[in-house]
Amino acid sequence: MIILLGLVAGIALFIHSYRSGITWGTVLSALYTLIVWSLCRVLSHVVVAAFSSAGWLMRLGPDGILLKFRSYLHADSPEQDPVALRLRWADISEAYLQRECYTTTDSDGKRQLRRWFLVLKLNPRYVDTAKVKSLLAFENQRRPAHFRVDDLKHELFIARKKKAPGAEIENIKKAIVLEKSRHPGRSRKMYFRDRPVVFVDPDQLRMEWTHITPGKRRLRQLLELRTRVAGDHQQQFDMEKPMTEKEFNSLLTTLLSRDESMEAVRLVKLQLGLDTTGARLFIEKLRR
Repeated sequence: MIILLGLVAGIALFIHSYRSGITWGTVLSALYTLIVWSLCRVLSHVVVAAFSSAGWLMRLGPDGILLKFRSYLHADSPEQDPVALRLRWADISEAYLQRECYTTTDSDGKRQLRRWFLVLKLNPRYVDTAKVKSLLAFENQRRPAHFRVDDLKHELFIARKKKAPGAEIENIKKAIVLEKSRHPGRSRKMYFRDRPVVFVDPDQLRMEWTHITPGKRRLRQLLELRTRVAGDHQQQFDMEKPMTEKEFNSLLTTLLSRDESMEAVRLVKLQLGLDTTGARLFIEKLRR
């Protein structure tokens, strides 16, 4: 509300300065209005995405669980997009909540980050883990639906370069117009870096639950109605101290799933002794 009032005030000041012929006032008020307008757009996107019907990550039902790869950051993806994974209750041998706390040092000194995760241990008798991993890998390399416009524009460029028939070029133009109408105003070019669902062990899926509803207690109650729920797990990490391979992989997976690239590079440099370039190459290989 405060930002909205600031926007109205900026517009009013701009109109007043313009009518009064105050050049410096017109310029300053225009810049101020542009900045506040940009803030309003960002906030409106976050609010709309947070309450979108496509903003769910997991659904519990009598037959099992639906895990969705999307997060609220990608609420502009089509609602008909397939879920990443469908699990029956028999597919889950155990579930538990895990709290991770890791210590890192930055310019302001030492700080601690605490996060909660839901971990599902899959039953290898019923679940083809290789297939699940391939599904998540496929989701990881996907791009937002409106990237289709870029692909069509490139196709149009190639068609014109090859001097394709006019009918073919017109069909591509119509396809571009159609795709733009499906995704009006959406031009953010970001990969799906936010990964709520990742594998942390050969048979364990993990989903971050730090800022997700319902709360941890209610989630545990719902899961206990259908499957075995173990006690909460606690893990402590210190990036400055040597880690086991399992601890290193767990923390690196957490950082990459949240797209905290700088922290991930720092972790790899500290634990593997690589330089910055080597650490970035190491991380890029993991992301492919």
